[in-house]
Amino acid sequence: MQASVTALVAPEAANDQPPAVVGSALQNQPEGSLLDQSMFRAILWRQRWILLFVTIAVLIAGLVLTMLMTPIYSATATVRVEPTGTEVIQGQDVIQDYTPASDVYLQLATLSNVATSRNMALRVVDDLKLGDSPAVLGEMTTQNRPAGTTAASWSETKRQAAADNISGGVAVEMLINTRIMALTFSSPDPALAAQVANGYARSFLTDNIDRTVEANSSAREYLQEEIAQTRVKLQASEVAAINYARNNRIIGEYISNEDSDNIGTATTLTVSNLTEVSSQLNIARAKRIDAEQRWRTVANVAATQLPEVRSNTTIQNLNSRAAELAGRIAELRQRYRDDYPELRGLEAERATIERQANAMSAEVKRSIRDEYDIARRQEAALESEMQSLSNETLNEQDRRVQYNLLAREAAANRDQLQVLLERFNEISSAANMQSNSATLLDTALVPSSPSSPNLMVNLLLSLILGVSLAIVLAVLRELFDDRLRSPEDLEAKLRIPALGQTPHVSQDIGDELDSMFSPISEAYSSIRATLDFALPKAGHHVLQFTSTQAAEGKTTSAVALANRFATIGRRVLLVDMDLRRPAIAKAFGQAKPQIGVIDVLHGRVDLATAMIESGVENLFLLPTGKIPHNPVEILSSGLIPEFLAKYRREFDVIILDSSPILGIADAPLLSRYVDAVIFVVEANRSQFGQVKAAVRRLRDVNANIIGALLTKFKALEVGKNYNYEYQYYEYKGSGAS
Repeated sequence: MQASVTALVAPEAANDQPPAVVGSALQNQPEGSLLDQSMFRAILWRQRWILLFVTIAVLIAGLVLTMLMTPIYSATATVRVEPTGTEVIQGQDVIQDYTPASDVYLQLATLSNVATSRNMALRVVDDLKLGDSPAVLGEMTTQNRPAGTTAASWSETKRQAAADNISGGVAVEMLINTRIMALTFSSPDPALAAQVANGYARSFLTDNIDRTVEANSSAREYLQEEIAQTRVKLQASEVAAINYARNNRIIGEYISNEDSDNIGTATTLTVSNLTEVSSQLNIARAKRIDAEQRWRTVANVAATQLPEVRSNTTIQNLNSRAAELAGRIAELRQRYRDDYPELRGLEAERATIERQANAMSAEVKRSIRDEYDIARRQEAALESEMQSLSNETLNEQDRRVQYNLLAREAAANRDQLQVLLERFNEISSAANMQSNSATLLDTALVPSSPSSPNLMVNLLLSLILGVSLAIVLAVLRELFDDRLRSPEDLEAKLRIPALGQTPHVSQDIGDELDSMFSPISEAYSSIRATLDFALPKAGHHVLQFTSTQAAEGKTTSAVALANRFATIGRRVLLVDMDLRRPAIAKAFGQAKPQIGVIDVLHGRVDLATAMIESGVENLFLLPTGKIPHNPVEILSSGLIPEFLAKYRREFDVIILDSSPILGIADAPLLSRYVDAVIFVVEANRSQFGQVKAAVRRLRDVNANIIGALLTKFKALEVGKNYNYEYQYYEYKGSGAS
């Protein structure tokens, strides 16, 4: 018979492990890639129903929606576009539309937007007379004209509605690496789709017909004369403005042609100084108000009560030292008189420290008052400077009235000169411009099959969406699921060595434990061997079995391991120390006895009288007996250590089946008296947070947690086949195979 022992000892670096836990790693750690593969297999197995149901549901939804969709037909007409420059001149107005070669793609994108514009849709409606088409307007063509609406306005309403309807079905695409524009229209009516697509192509060609306009020579001559006169006026106005500013000492920013709108509000040196002082005054006033409020808040407060004093590390250290000395003085006064030398020295030291603390506290309060005084003086100085600059600014504003008039005249002349120069340049370059050209490449044909919906594409998208949604849900479930599933989880998260694991048994566990060659029986035999390695070789051992919550296999594990120790010749005493819900007697198929460990602890009966038959050689059972009403008081008394000290030598192993940890204090109290605690965790049920809290309660009382035992282990839940770690012989008939 083969059995793989799955005992793992926690690393020595774990600070919270008791020094008594020693051993060797009996299970090989898997490689990183294998661990990753097993992790993914485990997630797929645990979330298999979510993955399957969500994917199938989305596929069915995609199929149903596809079947319910209205077939849409698409027709496409193509136009060849040659983006070249053009110039349109009407009288003296010039519109520049020349596009350099570097901006070809920008021009093509502009033409695409033109093709899908509302104006283009209206041209198509007018060209194809779709304002009364039932295929475009639907039920609107059968509606009566609303009361109070003229025939012309009702016709315009239907025209606008038709334009809105066809605008939603048109799409323009510039074919990659070409100058070909594809105009596509989609509609449930295939004939209408081809008709509107061709209508868009014709309207686009009509809209792009431009003609070359020659420059107007008379306009150029007129502009030249205006430019010369404007230059003279500009020079004179600028000289007058500069001379006036120099004579009146108006120092400020130069007003360029782009900043002509800022005349009258341009910042001068005096205004800049006033603004800066005003800003500094606001800051100083805010600081003064803050300092004043702070001082008024603490003015009538004792220095020792100030938050700054309480947060001062040095003062707090002095207060702590004074408190320590006060405690020492109080202690000495209980034993000595007031003239005792050490007592007088401590009192003098405490008085000195208290004076130092009070002096530092007073200094902190004075610093708050000083901050207020400084802020008040700064505010007063800035207010004085502010008053002086304000008077100077008011005087300057009177002088700037005439300067602003001169500056506005100069700015107007500059604007006029700039407009004249731009117009002259546009007219001069218009003669060489040529028009854009666009030609029809292919007309749209009536489509024979719908373009949408596409069943295979929709199913593929539904499959991708379903798988993605299922994966997201599965990942979310895994993120919020902190259950412990494997011995590796126990060691990685709890830092407790894994003594072993027992497989999940679907049938009666009692029958499985009675069979020496069942997987669960072999597992407990391996765990018993692991305990022999972990426990000291010599001595009589007292072991406690506990768990986080009820029904995790604690009692079953205690019974099974007691049986295995007895089978190898050890004298074993199995004590039911679950004083609230005892289960040992029931596990051996016996009625609940009236006497038990409580009577032995109180000395009402001896051990031999309270024990019951186990049916197993070397295995002795001590039930709870009558459930006490004060279990915590019993476990907190000295009865337990007296009992263990009295009977430890009579047995090789004493196993205590205690109550769960969460919610009650029994197990942590009992753990103080045993040699080792075996912590039982049910796989795929115990939450990490709960188990961590339970383990912390044991460690708070310095319990010696020798290891953890994982029960009801399902190999598939962690991505492994059970035979990966356990191999058993199967006996058939009279021979073994």
